[in-house]
This record gives sequence, structure tokens and C-alpha cells, in this order.
Amino acid sequence: MLKQFTSLPNWVLFTLSGVLTAAAFPPSPLGFLAYFSLIPLIFLFIKEDFHMGFEKGFLFGVILNLGIMYWLVVNKGAVWYWATLSMISSVLFLAMNYGLIGLIIGIIGRKFGRDAGIWSFPVVWVAVEYIRSFGTMGFTWNHLCYTQSQAIQLIQFASVIGSNGISFIIVLINVLIVMALIHRRDNWKKSFRYVSFILLGLFGLGVFGGFALNRANQADGRRKIHAALVQPNVDPNEKWERDSFGDVMRLLHDLTDSATVEPKDLIVWPESATPTYLRRNRSRTLDRIIKHISRLNVHLLTGTPDYEFHSSDDYRVYNSIFLLRPGTHKIEQYRKIKLVPFGEYIPLSEFFPELDNLNLGQGNFDAGSEVTVFEIPLHVDAETSIDTTLIISTVVCYESTFPYIVREGVRKGSELLVIVSNDAWFGYTSAPYLHMEISRFRAIENRIPVVRSANTGVSIMCDAYGRILAKADFGQKTWLTAELEQGRNHTVYTRFGNWFGVLNVIVLFGILGTYLIRRK
Repeated sequence: MLKQFTSLPNWVLFTLSGVLTAAAFPPSPLGFLAYFSLIPLIFLFIKEDFHMGFEKGFLFGVILNLGIMYWLVVNKGAVWYWATLSMISSVLFLAMNYGLIGLIIGIIGRKFGRDAGIWSFPVVWVAVEYIRSFGTMGFTWNHLCYTQSQAIQLIQFASVIGSNGISFIIVLINVLIVMALIHRRDNWKKSFRYVSFILLGLFGLGVFGGFALNRANQADGRRKIHAALVQPNVDPNEKWERDSFGDVMRLLHDLTDSATVEPKDLIVWPESATPTYLRRNRSRTLDRIIKHISRLNVHLLTGTPDYEFHSSDDYRVYNSIFLLRPGTHKIEQYRKIKLVPFGEYIPLSEFFPELDNLNLGQGNFDAGSEVTVFEIPLHVDAETSIDTTLIISTVVCYESTFPYIVREGVRKGSELLVIVSNDAWFGYTSAPYLHMEISRFRAIENRIPVVRSANTGVSIMCDAYGRILAKADFGQKTWLTAELEQGRNHTVYTRFGNWFGVLNVIVLFGILGTYLIRRK
């Protein structure tokens, strides 16, 4: 088997791995491909004695990210040449991460031997995944774990080891298969042990997930949340035209009426749902909304642009979520913390204000500074519960791909996660579907139900185990309702954070430290 793989041209091996791995990402139902998609790449490293690791990793990363991020080229918010340039630059930039993985594995393989290089794959992969999730250019959209979002029973263990831990398991299975193939002729017993480890590991994940899901099905008197969301399916460019303002607002109100025929505790509108700065109360828009939700006796969370003056000629603009309460004009807000680089701001513009003059089709937003939680009363089932206060945390769109932001809200007591999004910019591509699937991991990690309202879809309402209770597909103009149970917010991941990712970083630095000492 080793000779068969190593006889293939290099470009075939890294291309095959890149294509198979990309094909495993949602909305594809082929997530199982990820369990062996890295085998050609690993054999490529073996074939070349772990030389030129950066080049191998980089080329694999180009193929992989081209398959995942291609949709940037159809961005409705930018002219075609900027959209094309953003796609190419994003693919090349993200490929650098895999180049770094290849570089480190190459060093380990050359210094400590072939087997050490092979076994280092999961540690190096997860350490780099973890590190690259931070900073201005942090990005997690293409983490390997998301290939398993539809294998709900197998990924319940993310409540212990986080999403990075699921990535580790996927890479480890690839490594075990490679080791089994290498030894299948000269030491079949060792090869059998490797295969047994895989089967036992998957069995263990299945048993853990089975127990978790069985527990979820057992009624334990947890409070019920009667929630609804609207998916207006409005073109993000047309809705800001003056003639469309009235139509958009009428649509939001009509969908809200349809969603609240039966009493609800909470209604959610998507990101930037109101085509106006709601705080300004243009055309008495805010007054009408308050009057409407007061009549329905329901709380509203809506995405909206917001602003704040720091002086007469200095103001900040935010991508925000407002909590509006029936019977009062008091506004409580959350301001998006993690902005999209080159989509919502220009990186480094806070240090070089001249960069704000660049027009790449981006919005020029400012970042919020803290995670906010909201408290609302539960009145629909109030008679069945002593505690009738629900704590809610919110994130906007891209932020839902960062586990540590969601975890911070849960650490503050959140029992429900609300995500507002607008994926209309990328049309009917894989992007809205992958973005939706990622939110299921946030539910599992923290055992918290999720309400995700997306302008054009895909909107979902899922329980604390990532199981979808209601779903609106892309391009539908509709509303959803569901009865959710309050979150449990006491998982290992919630308490200790991404300890598994940190552990891999520590192990990696220990290996690299040993390498540097041996060089002397």
C-alpha cells in the first residue's frame, strides 16, 4: 500500500486530499470522507521524507480552501473584481495556516523520525487551529470538526473537549489508518490493533452521545421557552432603497403577527433587519414596533445598525442587537465584537485612519467591547415554574463561528443563545448552510438551545444537543416557532474553556523546545 501511494505524482496526492476534505464539509452529506481524506497527504510527507513540508501543506490548503471559500467571489456587497480578489487573497492567506502545519510536521519528521512525524499530525493540526482562531485575522470557518456537524451522536463529546477536540479525533483516525496500512504486511497484529483503536474510539463516542441524547429525552422539569423567529428574505441591497423602507417594515410586522398567533415569550428578527438606525425613531419606526410588541406581549430581539456620539463631530457606528420590551422605549443593546475583516472594517484602521478611505465595498463599523446578556420574563408557562426569568446571550453572524465568544455569554449565565445573521450576500451557495451547521456546535459545547434568525436563511431553532427542531431553508420568506428548554450551562467546555486546544499547544511547544535543544 505504501508503494502504491508513493508511486503517485505529488500533485495527485495533495489535490486528492484537498478535494476529499472539502467534499466532507456541509452541506455535503459526505462528512465521513474526512476520516480518510488526509491519508494521501500523510503519504506524501512519507514519500518525500518530510522535506518541503510548508509547500505540501500550502498546496493542500489552497485546494481545500478553494473548495470551502469559493463563494466569496459572488459577494453581492462588492463589485466583481474586488470580490474575486478577496476570494483569491483569502484562499492564499488561509492556505498559509496549512503551510505552517506542514512546516512543523516536516521538522518533527526529519528530526525525530518517520513515525514521530506521522503521530504529530493531530497535535500540530489542532494547535494551529486553536492559535489561528484569535487576533484580528482569526478564522475558524474551515475547522475540520465542522465536517461532522450532521453526525450528532458522535459529536456530543464536544461538550467535553470542544470543537478542536473533534478535529483531533478526525486527524487521529487518519493517522491510525495510515499506520495500519504501513504495517499490514510486516506486522498484521499491530495493524489490527490500530484498526481496533478506531472502532473502539468510534464506539465510545457513540455510547457517550447515546447517553447524552437519552438524557435529553427525559423530562426533568426544566423551564419551557416559547420562541419564534422571522426570516424576511429581503435583498440586502434593495432594502436600503428609500422606496423599500415601508415594504420591509410591513413585512417584518406581518411575519411577526403570523409567528405569534399563539403566545410567545420571545420573537427574533435577523441581522440589520430594520433598514434604518432604529434609535433615531425615523418615521416613528421604533414607536410602531413598541406598540406592536406591547399588543402581543412579547419581547423582541432585532439586529439593527446603531451609533453613539462621543462628541459633536465624533461618532461610532455599530452592528448591533436591540432588546425591545413591551410597554417601554428603553433600549438594551449588544454591539458586535468580532467584525469581519475587509467586510465590516479595514484591519489596522484604528491605527491608520486613512485606511477608512479605502472603498472595498465594506461597511465601516466599530467593534463592541463586551459580551452582553439580557433577562426577560417567561410568561407563557409561568404557572409551571418558580423561576420565570430567562437569561439570553446574543452574537451577530460571523461571531457564531468563535466558540470563546459564545462561551463567555454562557459563563455569564445565559440559558439561550440567539444568533442573528445575514447570509444573503453569498447567494445560493454552500456558505449559508455551513454557517448554520456551525451554530449546532455552539449548542452542544455549552448545552444551550439556539435560535438562529438569518435574513434569507438558513434559519434554525435547535435544542441544547444540536438537534434541529425547526428550519427555514435558504430563500424562503417565512417564520418559525418552537418550544425550547432552558440551557444547562454546566459542561466541561463551559467551565474550563478550550482546555484541549491549549493542551495541544503546550505539547507542540514542548516538542519544538526539544528540537531546539537538540540542535545545540
